[in-house]
Amino acid sequence: MLNSYIGRLVLIYAGTLSLLISAVYIYYDDWLEPQVSHLESMVIPECELCSFKTQYQKQGLAELIKSLNIRKEKRGFKYAILTLGKVSAGDLQWKNKNVVEQKSVISNVTASKNSQVKFIYRDINAGISISSIKLDESHSLYIESYLKINSESFTSDKKQKVIQEKIRGITTQMAWFGVSWIFLGFVATTIISWKIHVKLKSINKTADHIIQHQDLGQRISHSGGNNEFDHLAINLNKMLAKIESKVEDIKQMSNNIAHDLRTPLTSLHNKLEQLEFDNPQVSNLTGQVNLILNTFNALLRISHLESGNANVCIQQVDLTSLATDVIDLYQPLAEEKGQIIYMAIDSHSVNADINLLFQAVANLVENAVKYAPENSKILVTSLEQKAHVAIRIKDEGSGVPDDKLTEVVERFVRLDEARNTPGNGLGLCMVHAIAEAHQGKLTLENLPKAFSASILIPS
Repeated sequence: MLNSYIGRLVLIYAGTLSLLISAVYIYYDDWLEPQVSHLESMVIPECELCSFKTQYQKQGLAELIKSLNIRKEKRGFKYAILTLGKVSAGDLQWKNKNVVEQKSVISNVTASKNSQVKFIYRDINAGISISSIKLDESHSLYIESYLKINSESFTSDKKQKVIQEKIRGITTQMAWFGVSWIFLGFVATTIISWKIHVKLKSINKTADHIIQHQDLGQRISHSGGNNEFDHLAINLNKMLAKIESKVEDIKQMSNNIAHDLRTPLTSLHNKLEQLEFDNPQVSNLTGQVNLILNTFNALLRISHLESGNANVCIQQVDLTSLATDVIDLYQPLAEEKGQIIYMAIDSHSVNADINLLFQAVANLVENAVKYAPENSKILVTSLEQKAHVAIRIKDEGSGVPDDKLTEVVERFVRLDEARNTPGNGLGLCMVHAIAEAHQGKLTLENLPKAFSASILIPS
């Protein structure tokens, strides 16, 4: 249970509650009760009640009753002397009644430690207190006092102020005691909650990185402990490792197929070219074989780029010249659809492999011509961004659904699920691989009534 954050939180609450109950008991037994007893002793001084008992023991019951009647007139209180449980003198409300029947009146009996005085009832706010003292085995004395300020009573004005201060002090101490324990519980809960937040933030950050960069090699960090978050991180890492392995297996399988079939397909292509060219069937078969060979070649090239094994020859490339060559290549195809390709390339040069960069820009322009509507405009521009240059191809097509923007750069992904349009689904994947091979990136963006594809290359 200690290895679990939830278990630790439960134990903290249980421990805090236990300490609180223990502290309340100690607080009441060692501090609060003596304070209350002291307060009670200020309301009715024990020494005065004890003096009544002393007088009874020395002078007898008759003299005690006489003395009580005299003091009653001067001090304003009521009393009752009980003999064998029945009132024998005094003017309290149960006069001449059996005290056993008055349980509701004398049920709240309390007594301070090491005291002969017993406090039956007290209400400081109402200003009433009833106390008793046992005179002997047969007789008991009960006194009801009225604690009214500015009137004759057991307490003076000075004592009334002291009593009020005592009550205020007891209330303040209890309030601070409760607030302190609540604060300690809040601090402990905050610490545990913060640790949970940090763990979840780390997991979410890694997951977001994997989604954004499609980096299945990323792993979730953990402390190597035995809590639930470490177990979760370990299991997620195992899952990522298996997924990465399966994806690599699929990539390797497709690479092997492309590699193994390229040789016989090339041989087939050469034999078809040796046949009569005026035969329509031969021409059709040659075109289909060329398409398959181009797909396999593209697949192998992407694999080499992604693995870092491709031969990338970095040199200074003039973007104006490169863009002009690409536009000249696709201008006839654009004219068939009534499209116009504009170029606005500044005098920028980048460090890149000219053949790879040409293929990347050509793929983007080809996509723009293919998917933009007829009689539309295609714009090829460049923009310097710090130490990079962005080559941007913008068209007036409908673009790509937002939820597909990250998927279209993967192998064989096509928006035409029926796959009726020409293509193999490797064009944008090739551009993405070329950009990353140059430490750049490909950015796809849907604009109002337009679509933009940009390659960021170091200048």
